[in-house]
Amino acid sequence: MSNKLLKALLMLAFTASPLVAHAKPHHAGHHHYSSSRSLPTDDLTCLANTIYREARNSDSNLQAVANVAKNRLIGGWRENYCRVVHDGKFVYWVSNPDPTAYARALDIAKKVMSGELSDNTGGAWFFHASWLRHLPGWAKSSHRTASIDGNVFYADRPVNLRVALNNQ
Repeated sequence: MSNKLLKALLMLAFTASPLVAHAKPHHAGHHHYSSSRSLPTDDLTCLANTIYREARNSDSNLQAVANVAKNRLIGGWRENYCRVVHDGKFVYWVSNPDPTAYARALDIAKKVMSGELSDNTGGAWFFHASWLRHLPGWAKSSHRTASIDGNVFYADRPVNLRVALNNQ
């Protein structure tokens, strides 16, 4: 069978699939935690998804990672939370979240965005898991500001990233 014919048959099979035909559309106001890896469109969902995936082991860690994203936003990293988490290499897609844990992440994301929860990272822009055996290169030249429930936070922007941001 030719490659073109195979591709056409696979495409037809996929588009005619009952799963695709009965897929539910994303509605405004509904939090997007499907298995799709596309970027959610609202800032609250982007931030809640990110902190759920990166730091759901404790409320203080959820708050800390949310504040890293907020510090980047305030510092001009990007124009909104969705761009910050996407361009900052955060994990932002969520598939089948635990409802209770996701509700906590959503609540903390709202409170960090509104300023109700303070920055518990000392102005950090970066973090990594404390269990890493070898520090990321940027961490060696950055100032450690906090260690919170399995993550280590840093305030200084590494020189190579400062240069890259200034050249955009």
